[in-house]
Amino acid sequence: MKRQFLGLLARVYVLQFAMEVPATVAMLAEMLMEYGFQVDIGTVRPLLRALQMEGYLQSVLRDGIGRVYLLTEQGREELRASRERIDDLYRRLHAPDAETTAPNQA
Repeated sequence: MKRQFLGLLARVYVLQFAMEVPATVAMLAEMLMEYGFQVDIGTVRPLLRALQMEGYLQSVLRDGIGRVYLLTEQGREELRASRERIDDLYRRLHAPDAETTAPNQA
């Protein structure tokens, strides 16, 4: 379960990073490592491939840089929806506990 959650979270991070700047595989791996993910280029490539197949990322060759990944419009929509779900979860996790704040109705 933890691995699945981290995989979903890594997807959101990659979409966010790709929106901010066209990034190479190495740059994306480094950004994920900065946020505590234990990844390398070999583990990031399949994630990027999956995001491309889903239509969320596109890759282009840039002179002097190599292949970079860019967020597509469909990727922007997915990122927006993911942010909404994360925000909703955050609100639920930080909402006062209904049992301790509701009046006692015995």
